[in-house]
Amino acid sequence: MPHKIAVLGAGAWGITLSSLLGEKGNAVTLWEFDPEQAKLLNEKRCLEFCSFAKIPENVNISSDLGQACEQKDFLVLALPSHVLRKVVQKISSFNLDLSKTILVSATKGIEEQSLMRMSEITKLELHQIANRIAVLSGPTIAKEVAEKMPTAVTIASEDTGVASTCQEVFMTNYFRVYTHSDVAGVEAGGSLKNVFAIASGICDGLNFGDNTKAALITRGLREMILLGTKIGGQPSTFFGLAGMGDLIVTCLSKHSRNRQLGEMVGKGLTAEKAQKDIIMIAEGVKTSRSAYQIGSKLKIELPIIEQVFQVLYCNKPPKLAVEELMLRGPKPEKSMEVGQIII
Repeated sequence: MPHKIAVLGAGAWGITLSSLLGEKGNAVTLWEFDPEQAKLLNEKRCLEFCSFAKIPENVNISSDLGQACEQKDFLVLALPSHVLRKVVQKISSFNLDLSKTILVSATKGIEEQSLMRMSEITKLELHQIANRIAVLSGPTIAKEVAEKMPTAVTIASEDTGVASTCQEVFMTNYFRVYTHSDVAGVEAGGSLKNVFAIASGICDGLNFGDNTKAALITRGLREMILLGTKIGGQPSTFFGLAGMGDLIVTCLSKHSRNRQLGEMVGKGLTAEKAQKDIIMIAEGVKTSRSAYQIGSKLKIELPIIEQVFQVLYCNKPPKLAVEELMLRGPKPEKSMEVGQIII
């Protein structure tokens, strides 16, 4: 049965998801906040910097947020993390009937000021929808999904019925969806992997090799689990698609904007200049500060996250950051088991 769906955010991921949902026969509205950009999108049906994602003609494009969200079965948030709160507050102000609407967050990030996850923000700001929130995450390079390359993702919700409904709506022959109940773990994995992807890119910029990258991903997974469990995630979640899977693809893919930004920083650019050059938002920049703040507050040792933060925000030379990681005090590598962490 077709559904009425609004996808909020017309970046590469929002366009890709709206196309996927539109091709399944749903009545999809893609919301772009800039009226001029919405008009251009309606004419060209793609963005210049991500021409791989073509918007089907049956997807309506609008810059009217209230109209886009009115009488929808699903609201899909594909927004930058730093604007998500403002957008959901605006939706709340419209006093729409959202009593049967399911909200799916496809945003990966941790809010800088509050240190809240995206589902926590939506639950706080949209009371009507609080019990019908799901999060979509996993190893998803937008270009590959747009080109219909086989991809597997996770949809997590505290309500198993909501998760199953979302699974049915998003599933295609190239986009396989698994359900999960660990919302905090799925969100934490999707957010923190971007920090390690920046570190991976820095290694590329410094011309380090595969040994370095393998060590970084492995130790990064450990930090992801340490921090992710402290903010409510289950350890086993981080060994799945939203943890290890997303970490691997974001650290290794040539299409990863966070890895690209890190590579530019490794070659000597500032984070601000690198962000401008790649055009699309690299969420790992803001998440590195949020993760560093959470780690400091909870007194968790997170050496990779700390060094990425210092490179991005304290002008620390990338090579010095790597040297300090390598010259930390000697210690044993202790085992880590699913369901149990031994530090």
